[in-house]
Amino acid sequence: MNILIAYYSRSGHTAELTLLIAEALISAGHTVDFEKIEPVGVDKRWPILWRTLWYLGALGLGIVSNKYQQYFLENYKIPEVDIKPLVHPDVSKYDRICIGSPKQTIVPCVIERYLRQVEGLKDKKVGYFATWAGPPLKHFEVEHLFRPAADRLERRGAKLISILGLSSFYHEYCIMFIFRFFSRLRFGLPIEDFGVYSKYGKINRKLFCDELIRGELDIKESKGWKRSFDGPGIPGVATASAMTTLQFVRRLFIKYGLKE
Repeated sequence: MNILIAYYSRSGHTAELTLLIAEALISAGHTVDFEKIEPVGVDKRWPILWRTLWYLGALGLGIVSNKYQQYFLENYKIPEVDIKPLVHPDVSKYDRICIGSPKQTIVPCVIERYLRQVEGLKDKKVGYFATWAGPPLKHFEVEHLFRPAADRLERRGAKLISILGLSSFYHEYCIMFIFRFFSRLRFGLPIEDFGVYSKYGKINRKLFCDELIRGELDIKESKGWKRSFDGPGIPGVATASAMTTLQFVRRLFIKYGLKE
């Protein structure tokens, strides 16, 4: 197959994962081209925080209300930034498209512009991989990146068929201790167990590539996707279990915080 990997990387962690995925696809006999997505201006961390700061309140409400979380993810608008001219502005010649990015609280503004600007996505099968600071927390990491991405791809006529999220052990605003705590709290494992080179990372990198090539799974039509607000999570992700992240906190809030 002829595959395009379009990626955006600020700190180099997503670029590193990009090369590992490309190596796996090439070793399987596929042809891979690259598209490095870059903003026009200097991509400094504080403007990125400012563009996404408003989102934190909605994130908090989503923890205690699944219905609000679903509404928000289906309707919120992502700011955009200008990107440099693309080497491959039309992707219609490719059999599969891969998109890679970090998670910047939400879908990166650079990726939002790319998905709206690139041509030839109609009827394409797309895989999306990402690096993020924490473990694969279903509410904060998995759903808040891949759900909006799937919606935007669907609007362009494409289908999300494979997803992958791995920890980079890095956070620009020096709050890694929070993610290390939640990794222990939620999974009982150190965050290193969810990194790119961990056993989990190797297994899920292979799963991502296999699902991308097969092209049989429609993430938005999967049972796990449809039930993800009150049951199992997205298939192929560590949080695909009946216990959603912070469900216990929500139950306590409903029981004690909403008493009349």
